Amino acid sequence: MLKMVGAAGILQWGKSSKRNLICRRAEVGSSDSFRWNRRRKFNTDEPGLFHAVTTKQKELHFVCEVGIEMAELWVRRIKLLSYF
Repeated sequence: MLKMVGAAGILQWGKSSKRNLICRRAEVGSSDSFRWNRRRKFNTDEPGLFHAVTTKQKELHFVCEVGIEMAELWVRRIKLLSYF
């Protein structure tokens, strides 16, 4: 389960501290590098897919089971918390 911790824009999943990340930005959909790396697999345009970029320039992709509306809400919240 993915959750937002505090007002610092920290995403957390699992119980390990290595699964905490501070988001720099987030966007709905997949990134260009993700599409290029997965070009032979046809799951790069799943509904509900969004990606977050960390402060160390790492990209993480997540899929919301509910769909595109929930992904847009996640991105909106990450943007609100990461810019302050």
